Amino acid sequence: MAAATLTEKGQIVIPADIRARYELTPGTQVEFVDEGGVIRLLVRRRVAPSDPQAGYGMIKIAPSKTGGTPRRLSEFDPASLLKPSSVNSKRGRK
Repeated sequence: MAAATLTEKGQIVIPADIRARYELTPGTQVEFVDEGGVIRLLVRRRVAPSDPQAGYGMIKIAPSKTGGTPRRLSEFDPASLLKPSSVNSKRGRK
């Protein structure tokens, strides 16, 4: 049977073979149940492992204004996203 050691912070590492057998992925919530001297670990909520490739193509980016050439980060101007505040426009500032 697999064993684990409790750290000073009260943490344990669930052995890899147990995690694989019970499909315990990062973010899975577990509950500790005290049954009169025996502690059971129950899975409360499983979290499916994420697949970065599953999100590929979800974001559509319009081509740059210069034509069909790919956009580059160096062309990005964060100031262009800011709207003039009402305080600055009342004072005649831009």
